[in-house]
Amino acid sequence: MEKAREARYQTIYKQLKDKIENGEYKQGNKLKTEKELQEEYGVSRDTIRKALANLEYEDYIVKRPALGTFVKYKKSDYRLSKMESFTEQMKRRGISPSSEFVSIELITIQSRQVIRELSLDEKEKCYRITRIRKGDENPMAYEIAHIPQKVCPNLQKHLDDTSSLYQIYEEVYHHRIGESKIKLEAEMPAVEIQKSLGISHDSPVLRMECTTLLEDETPLYYVECYYIGAKYYFSTILPRK
Repeated sequence: MEKAREARYQTIYKQLKDKIENGEYKQGNKLKTEKELQEEYGVSRDTIRKALANLEYEDYIVKRPALGTFVKYKKSDYRLSKMESFTEQMKRRGISPSSEFVSIELITIQSRQVIRELSLDEKEKCYRITRIRKGDENPMAYEIAHIPQKVCPNLQKHLDDTSSLYQIYEEVYHHRIGESKIKLEAEMPAVEIQKSLGISHDSPVLRMECTTLLEDETPLYYVECYYIGAKYYFSTILPRK
């Protein structure tokens, strides 16, 4: 009897795992309650709990007190060994990338830091593009990009919700991208960003500042990007010498 019970919870665990891996249960989806799963499979609560414990141990699900059990987001690896666009990162993981535009503006920049990073004259105009970056329609990051008008004139004509700025830089303007300087830090985001990303007020984000140059060292863009901490980690390979 004990062996049969053990085999049953393993069967349920494997079935739920398959549903997660094949996308029937998507990342962030809420699972049925223990009682609902009991009724669905016709087993005891203890059997369901054992199946869920296996899934939790293997990092497929996460339990949130008073809210329920959810399919866990698999963190995206932002590799720092080479520059990749958000679109390239998502496609590498088999995730469909898209963007929700918050605003597209052509403005005279007031921020001293942006002026310095992009080597702008004070009256030069710059595109400021604010987007919510999504993977499989789920918010992943909040991005504010600044691109000098003189480097990418009429940039707004080439933007839509599936645009990759890197692709536009390289294929429309034929720019050759050089080096990037990146700064990373954890912080609590502003209320607007919390709402846009659908995260709670106490959820930290990974804030990235990045300035990228062309091969001739002309500044191409400066971006501030706020990545949901629960969905991202950053990695690199460091040689000793």
